[in-house]
Amino acid sequence: MPLKWSKILAPELPRSSHSISVIDGKAYIFGGEVEPRKPVDNALNVIDLATGEHTVIQGKGDVPEPRVGHTAVVLGGKIYVFGGRGGVAMTPLEESSCLHRFDPSDSTWTRLQPSFNAPGPVARSYHCSAASTSHIFVHAGCPASGRLNDTWAYDISSNTWTKLADAPGDPRGGASIVWFEGKLWRFGGFNGKTEVGGGIDYLDLGLPEGNEHSQDTQSQWRTVSFGEVSGLGRDAAGSLMQSETILGPGARSVCGIHPDPRGGALLTFFGEGKPSPTGGHDAAGNFWGDVWAFNPAASRWEEVEQGDGERPVERGWFASAQAAEGVVLWGGLNAKNERMGDGWVLCVG
Repeated sequence: MPLKWSKILAPELPRSSHSISVIDGKAYIFGGEVEPRKPVDNALNVIDLATGEHTVIQGKGDVPEPRVGHTAVVLGGKIYVFGGRGGVAMTPLEESSCLHRFDPSDSTWTRLQPSFNAPGPVARSYHCSAASTSHIFVHAGCPASGRLNDTWAYDISSNTWTKLADAPGDPRGGASIVWFEGKLWRFGGFNGKTEVGGGIDYLDLGLPEGNEHSQDTQSQWRTVSFGEVSGLGRDAAGSLMQSETILGPGARSVCGIHPDPRGGALLTFFGEGKPSPTGGHDAAGNFWGDVWAFNPAASRWEEVEQGDGERPVERGWFASAQAAEGVVLWGGLNAKNERMGDGWVLCVG
């Protein structure tokens, strides 16, 4: 079955380094920036995927401060936000490993503060997160200095963090993770010099879906390799070009990874393939516009045809989320260093 892009007929809402979460056909967009290193407000912009109607929720309760480079996941019909950077110094927000939970039923934010006596993930931004049916996972990212490769699991029933195995390869920011069939899958990232590629990693926690009340902290990461590990550095000549000899996606960061709407596979798409001259998000790098499917059972990649219709332009630093409608993408940064404000759904054609 082919896949196609369907544009969301909603008002433009430009931003990058934001998050998007989908609950009951509505996309909740939080945080991000329009100007580099200047977080937008802390309201939630809600887009009805069917009608394109746009509403703004200011929220009540413990509303988190504005931020960029955070993550948001959906679990049990609620949104959980972790990390990011903000404030006057635009440094990682020091929040003592807490999460911010938003309940769309009453528009209330609640700060979830784990025990101060227990370890938890350090403050960070440009990390990645995913959710199972009972846990929220946080991986890698950028602390006050350097980059990380750690992995943490937050149990929503006990309000506690558990440290899992560190991932292989370079510490990185801008990686992507997804929970799929009892495993945590990781792809891509930026190690400070180049984008990271050549393999997709997974952490098998040894528990079936729906039976996750205690994670296996002894599990180790494994890697399915397929190509060159390093991408183009910022000083490399030329632009992005897909290898004719390596069947798999090129090295990239700030991309999307989600279950394939057709079932049985993972999709990764778009992202930055060559960093900006500064290595940051104050200038544009080179971006991919491709879509790839990975079949875990066969350990094989296949490039996905995107159809002949209208499609989003190449970009990175966007937000994406799984939904009943397909995979939802919103905003991001294009090759002209412009913040995009469009929304799309990648669905079965």
